[in-house]
Amino acid sequence: MRAVTFDLWHTLFRLAPEAEDRYVARQEELLAGVLEAARPVHPLGPRPFIGAKDAARQAIAAAASRTGTGSPVADLAKVAAELAGREPDPGTWVRAIEALVELQPFEQVEGARTQLARLADEGYRIGVVSNLVGETAPSIRRVMERLDMARFVESWSFSEELPWAKPAPEIFWRTLEPLGVAPADAVHFGDLGSDIHGARAAGFRSAVLFTGAKKYGARYASLCRAHDPILPPPSHSLLSWADLPALLARIWAQ
Repeated sequence: MRAVTFDLWHTLFRLAPEAEDRYVARQEELLAGVLEAARPVHPLGPRPFIGAKDAARQAIAAAASRTGTGSPVADLAKVAAELAGREPDPGTWVRAIEALVELQPFEQVEGARTQLARLADEGYRIGVVSNLVGETAPSIRRVMERLDMARFVESWSFSEELPWAKPAPEIFWRTLEPLGVAPADAVHFGDLGSDIHGARAAGFRSAVLFTGAKKYGARYASLCRAHDPILPPPSHSLLSWADLPALLARIWAQ
């Protein structure tokens, strides 16, 4: 039995760069609005609070830069509230961000759905390993449902629901566990260094860099460090999902 696991953003689905930057900016605006509407706290002693906009930006940047550790998206609102000296209101933030995700013009990366269907027909077990910063896991599952790709996924691992985030090997092992597949019989595809480093650390047969959707919004690329070099470089890369069958054949033959 063999498994293939996937990252989501810029691997299975994407936003156009301009839409992606608007989306990141709107996340910050929504969080700042939640902070501004919240009741101020009154500490006993002096404390250096910052403005709502700066607090929102810093909290989102801190969540994006966290390495290996997952946390609920509601915690991001708590961090921002602490920076701004406001009472935390994570419920309002979560509802706002889920509504925002619903409005985004997500599109499948060309050929992704076709290859997921082919893999399922061939008996592969299929999983998702995804770090989330400003989204909830349910909202991203709904994106996959709208794009008609969720039905092929048997195991979901989101950092928003787990103690781990990529590149921690535990999130990869967690994905394989319900599939009953050993890491040596699994291949992971993703667009960032955390995908490659994490799958390597987890003992996957191969960690493949997907390069077919690497047109990022500038703000997203900065938050996710999308252009950081990957060292050592991945042993395999894939530009088009149409070339997936041939690549998998080479990987299994090794």
